[in-house]
Amino acid sequence: MICITGDTHGFNDIDKIALKKTLASLTENDYLLITGDFGGIWDGGTHDEDILDYYSRKPYTTLFADGNHENFYLLNSFPVEQWNGGKIHRVTDKVFHLMRGQIFNIENMSIFTFGGALSIDKAYRTLGESWWPEEEPSEEECMKAMENLEKHDFIVDYIVTHAAPESIVRNEINAAHKLLCLDCCAEKFLDKVLERVVYRRWYCGHYHFDMNIPNHRFSVLYQHVVEMRSGERVK
Repeated sequence: MICITGDTHGFNDIDKIALKKTLASLTENDYLLITGDFGGIWDGGTHDEDILDYYSRKPYTTLFADGNHENFYLLNSFPVEQWNGGKIHRVTDKVFHLMRGQIFNIENMSIFTFGGALSIDKAYRTLGESWWPEEEPSEEECMKAMENLEKHDFIVDYIVTHAAPESIVRNEINAAHKLLCLDCCAEKFLDKVLERVVYRRWYCGHYHFDMNIPNHRFSVLYQHVVEMRSGERVK
């Protein structure tokens, strides 16, 4: 089983994981996937040690796409390795960062991952301490992502991102939540993915609410934890 949820921000939003009975019953053959803003690679000190120890004591393996609120200097210092068809940073033996633009085969499901987004609050943050330029994807990362998708004939089972495609933000998401539309490179690139890729379901985080968009088979996650195949909430 793969369960998937939205941003955890270190320990700030971890109750949705800690309080779910279904997650307590997962085994070493199962996975929890976080759609960015994992927040467990942040200061390189006791804060990170405590968070990683929490996840490392779980029987399941925790996977995460990067969000915009990660310490990319530290995250990118981990060695890159191949795992289940794609590139990861192995943070611990139980915590893996699924890198941008990769396609993984997990539980016989093809999963395309693409983290990153624009921090709307970076004017109030400090460069190199609480925000990093790498929060937004580079042109090289976008090109490599498209190359990997082309190798799969632009067909995958699931897409997991931090941001949503810009057109979905401007239309469906804004209609319900009145978000400001900013010039986000990740959202613009994901529009191209939306136009070209055939998928079963798409999951993202970032926006701090839960929302289903049926016409795009799209779910924005925050407090909800769902089973990836079915899209059903777990208890």
